[in-house]
Amino acid sequence: MLYTKKALQMGAIAVGLAAFAGQSSLAESAKKEDSKPSASSETMQVMPELTMASHFTGVPYNRSGVSVSIINPEEFQKAGIETLTGALSQTPGVFTLDGGGTWQRGSVSNTVIRGMNKETYTLTMVDGMRISDVNMSGNKLLGITNLFTVGNVEVVKGAQGAVFGSGAIGGVVAMDTPEGEGDPVTRIFAEAGSFHSFNSYATSSGKIKKLSYFVGVGFESTENDPTIYPAIYDNRKGMNDFRQWQEAVRLGYDVNDKVKVGFTYRRLDSYFEYPTPYVDYDQWPAVTDPHLYNTEDKNRSNLVTGRVDAEITKLWSTSFMIGHYNMDYSAHTPGFDFQPNVMRNRRFQTEWRNALTWNKEWKTVAGMAWDRSDYMSENNYVAKDEWQSTLAFFAEQMWAPTDNFDASVALRLEHDSVWNNHFTWRYSNSWKVTGKDSPTRIFGSVGSGFRAPTYFEQYAANYGYVGNPDLDVSKSLGGDLGVEQRLADNHYASVTGFWTRINDEIGTRSVGTWPNSYTTYDNFSHATSYGVEVAFKGQFKDAWNSGYYANYTFTMPKRDSIGNYETVQMANTARHTINAEVYTSPVEKLTVGFGVTSAMGRTDYNYARLDNFFTVRLFARYQVTDNVALHVRVENLFDQNFIITNDYNFGPRQARGLGVFGGVTVEF
Repeated sequence: MLYTKKALQMGAIAVGLAAFAGQSSLAESAKKEDSKPSASSETMQVMPELTMASHFTGVPYNRSGVSVSIINPEEFQKAGIETLTGALSQTPGVFTLDGGGTWQRGSVSNTVIRGMNKETYTLTMVDGMRISDVNMSGNKLLGITNLFTVGNVEVVKGAQGAVFGSGAIGGVVAMDTPEGEGDPVTRIFAEAGSFHSFNSYATSSGKIKKLSYFVGVGFESTENDPTIYPAIYDNRKGMNDFRQWQEAVRLGYDVNDKVKVGFTYRRLDSYFEYPTPYVDYDQWPAVTDPHLYNTEDKNRSNLVTGRVDAEITKLWSTSFMIGHYNMDYSAHTPGFDFQPNVMRNRRFQTEWRNALTWNKEWKTVAGMAWDRSDYMSENNYVAKDEWQSTLAFFAEQMWAPTDNFDASVALRLEHDSVWNNHFTWRYSNSWKVTGKDSPTRIFGSVGSGFRAPTYFEQYAANYGYVGNPDLDVSKSLGGDLGVEQRLADNHYASVTGFWTRINDEIGTRSVGTWPNSYTTYDNFSHATSYGVEVAFKGQFKDAWNSGYYANYTFTMPKRDSIGNYETVQMANTARHTINAEVYTSPVEKLTVGFGVTSAMGRTDYNYARLDNFFTVRLFARYQVTDNVALHVRVENLFDQNFIITNDYNFGPRQARGLGVFGGVTVEF
């Protein structure tokens, strides 16, 4: 309650600033009326211009053969989507739940790209730093990150080991801190609503002569809306508070027209509660305590990077990056005698890239990377304090023989201090069928990836889990082929087929019978995932500045049989996902819209079937003046009570219900 009061006080201050800025800026706004576009004339970008994460260097989006979705945070914020998971959930080929893995804000995000369901199958990158590795997933970071201090987010799909190394079996989520540009701008955002929620952010960015800057800070708090179905528990609601601080800084300095230096810093401090049951397995049948206990989940992290980009000659440009990331995580249930779950990660990384532009047709990128990760985990299942390092050499050859055809081959040799040498590769191409301005583009790629066993999978030794130190590295091979069609000006459609196969996939297996049974890990023969993504996106500039997007993904993720286990759909996946949004500006300065999200054929973490769901959201934004905007959003409009997960200890967990939120944005 104390945090909520502080948050509301901050909100009152922000609203006061909004009113003050709105009044004091009227005169200045009148002067700028002719030069600054009104809200009704502003347009959202239909197709991205550049992809920075798909290759070792920036490539025009329509000349890359790699399947990538680029998230523009400002567009999603205008549509009432303020979280990274919210934006990811609208992305073709991605299945995740806004609010995290349990639809409660602050929980982990089970981000599944094209059916690749394990947290170690999706690599998370921030400002060029690897946040996740074999022992530390990026799911917690993805689940709690807001869009206010994030620049473009790229979802690179498929096996990307050649560019990113270990862990990029299913794909990569790469984000960066925004880069300041143009005249200095300060924004203050405040929002309050259902579940005693409050969210506030202040950012300032711009470029002053040779110095570019971005500074952002935010506070968020909510009590969420947890509901436990079984009536056995005497406290079925509550215990799901979430609050966090996020800060981000990015500085850039143009030494001259050939050399640029940059610096970023990000900090996150979050607290999350969730209800936990106690089951006494010393008795048989097991006895369930009718009272739920409160587990406290704390996460703190710091990320700092520095880089130098230089154009040595017209032929040769180079960049050097160095960074450090530290994360401290703990989960503790005060009502239990169990030992707290404590994890710590310290990562140091450096990378050197060189681009050689031979002529208009040929370009070579080559370099090396080194990182060291110190990892500590201590809980009831495993106690480990280990380190490992990786040295990688990589190269990519790009070829553009004509204005309408591009191809590239990427190679990577990675030496791990624990898992020795691994070689990965990728080929991609893009073809504009009838020429440079062709409305039809065909693109595709094929590549490999790998991921090593975790310490838990190798050495767990308590509470029914027994590790397997003889596990092998899982290796993947995947590809995709797509067609992108310009239907008319500012209207596009695309269809992409994809497949991935993982050999020696690591999974769980039960041994023995109760009460002498335990769970261990084995290499399955293989797992496969294939499917298709269909997407539409467009804008009607002359029709009330209206626009839309819609996408459908069919995925068939299957795990092969092992022992007595039959081939089944992989856990935490959905066979069908649908997302759509329509927005319009019926009157000047007002934008309204609605969106839908649906998932069918779902499984939870223990392979159990879950019911389908269909949710609707509404949003509206009114530009009061050039400096002040008001917004309102409604989530889960029809209050759908669908099940997020079916925990074997205490039954189904229900999604967050109908929520109404409103706020103000001030810009000056």
